[in-house]
Order: sequence, then C-alpha cells, then structure tokens
Amino acid sequence: MSDAMPEAQGCLPLSSLSTTEPVAARQRTDTIDVLTQAEPLFSALMPMFLWIDGQARIRALGRTLHKVLGEGVMIGDAFTRHFTIGRHEADLLRCPDATIPRCEFSNCSRKVGACGSSLRHLKERRSIHLTLQARPEIGLRGDVLSLPQAEGGGVLMNLSFGIYLSEVVASLDLTERDFAVADLAMEMLYLLETKSMVMGELSALTARLDHARQEAERLALTDALTRLSNRRAMERALAQALSGVTQGGAPFALMQIDLDHFKRVNDSYGHAAGDYVLQSVARILNETVRHGDLAGRMGGDEFLLLLRGPIEHKALEALAQRIIARLEEPKWFAGNECLISGSIGVVVSDDYAIHDLDAMQGDADVATYAAKEAGRGCVRFAQSAPR
Repeated sequence: MSDAMPEAQGCLPLSSLSTTEPVAARQRTDTIDVLTQAEPLFSALMPMFLWIDGQARIRALGRTLHKVLGEGVMIGDAFTRHFTIGRHEADLLRCPDATIPRCEFSNCSRKVGACGSSLRHLKERRSIHLTLQARPEIGLRGDVLSLPQAEGGGVLMNLSFGIYLSEVVASLDLTERDFAVADLAMEMLYLLETKSMVMGELSALTARLDHARQEAERLALTDALTRLSNRRAMERALAQALSGVTQGGAPFALMQIDLDHFKRVNDSYGHAAGDYVLQSVARILNETVRHGDLAGRMGGDEFLLLLRGPIEHKALEALAQRIIARLEEPKWFAGNECLISGSIGVVVSDDYAIHDLDAMQGDADVATYAAKEAGRGCVRFAQSAPR
C-alpha cells in the first residue's frame, strides 16, 4: 500500500483555494496605488482636483485647491469638515441610500457627503456645487467621476471657481501658475479686467459728456455778462410758476427793475464801466432775494425777479425799497463814481382771477413806467393790484 493519501474526489489543490475578498482587496489596493502614483499628474493637469475615498475622507487634492483651503486642511480630513454640498442650505441633497438597508452607516446625517458612497450620486447631476466651510462666500463648481464600488468607491472631482474667479484670484493672490495650462481662467480674468477698464473709461466718458451737456444747457440759460438767468431761462421759469398756480400751487410775484441813469454811465465812462455796473447790480440782486427765488437779466438794463410763494404787498414794497437803496450806493470804476438808481414795477399772481402770463408781464411794464414817471427810484404796483 502506498503511504500517500489519495486526494478526495472533487477537491481542488490547496494552492488553488482562494476567496473573492482577497481579490477585491488587491483590486482596491491596485486602484489606490494607481491613483496615488497619478497624483502629481492630476495636480499638474487639474490643480483643483479633489479625491474623496469611500469613507468620505480627503485622499488627495490639487495644489491650487490646497492653497484655497489653507494650511488647515489635512489628508484624511472628513469631506464635510471643509465642504458643503450646494451653494445654499436649500440646495443640500438628501442621500438616496439613507433610507434603504444597504446604507452602511447607522448614525448618518442622511445628506450627500456624509460618506464616500453617497457622493457617487453627484454624478447624476450636470454639475456639482460646493461651498467652503471656512469661506462660505466662495463657491466651487465642477465635474464628478464616481469610482467603482468594487475598487473602494469614492469620487474624483475637478473643480473650478466659476463666477468667484476674480474675487478668489484677488484675495489669494493666485497667478497663472496656479491654473492648468489648458485652463482659460486667466484669459477670462484678463478679459474681465479689460472689460472693467473699458467700462470704466466709457463710464468716465459718459460722465464727462453728461457734464458737458449740463454745462452747455446751463450756459444756454445764463446771461454771459452777469451770470444771472437769461430771458430764455426766465420765460421757462415763469411758465412753470404759472402752471403751478393754475393747478392750485403756490402763488408768485414778479418784480421788474429798470435801471435809472445807466445810459449816462455808459456814455460818460464807456462800456467797460457799464458792464461793471451791470455786474454790480447782479450781485445786489443775488444777495437780496431769498433762496428759491430767481433773478434774471432780460436784456440791456432790464432785470426781473421771480419771487415764489405768498408774500404780502407790504413785504414786497419793503424788498423793493431795499433794492433801490443798494442800487443808489456809489459804485466806483477806474476812479469814476457811477451813480444809478432803479424804477420797479410789481405784480402778484393772487391779484388775478384769471392767470395770464402776458397780461401780468404787461402790467409789470406799465407799473415800471409809472415808477419812472413818478420821478424814478421808486416802486409801483400794477393798477389792478390793491396796495
């Protein structure tokens, strides 16, 4: 008899015995080794990549993403320590595995990101949005690659800054070296900066043009010599005042001023002296009227005051007397004393049952002429107005 025991029928040699678990473990190890060896390549091609393993831990990340997260990030940190799924709280995703028996976590938060397996559901979305825990004002977006469960699960993400690009570049002092060679982020940033500069120049040009337009309009409504409102401006203001009073708005008064003895100053001392006197009159009127009233030169030596709001006749007469007193003060030009006065005619809108601007201005002319006829240097109200 042979001492050797025969092999049992149907049994395999011991060398051929194995289980699927060691094989799966070797496959996971091989996959992890490949990914680990590829980290430098990932970092070069995708400096914003993020590798999350099956336990939802950070296994590797690109150099730029590491710069964004800061020195506090460590390999092995939980994904949820540094990231939140979604840009807002309402965007947080519920994990589809959390309510079925195959979920391996008993104390799960039931949110995608609590485990590496849950992250694979992100591949079903068109893109992923992450919010940084340390800097919630910055969001990231990108693509997700789900790793096979048989090889350990987890995901690879390739992230970008999206609309936060310019903000992150400025705050973290990122340069072109922090982006992949094929990444157009910096080119887009340059375009944004160029656009910003162009828009700034256009805005400045628009502001200059608007200022020039306003200045042109102002000059078109300003008397060049006295800097008072000119006839056109006064006619526009009078029309607005009349429209207001006909609609129940505030009343107004008109005070027409014709200079007395002005022609003698012009003839005796020249037009330069006359211009000086007109400018002095403009200064007196600006210093005399209230804020909100309007003084204008209608032409030659004729001036007009638009006095807005209710004013009693006695107050108007007192104002006219003060203006006359100021006009009669001596004015010296090139050693010559220039003496003038003023004849003033006044009309008040409240004195008219029917408001007609032409009639009011005509009455103001008549009242001014009456003041001249009375000896000049005095004030007269329109005949239809009580005094």
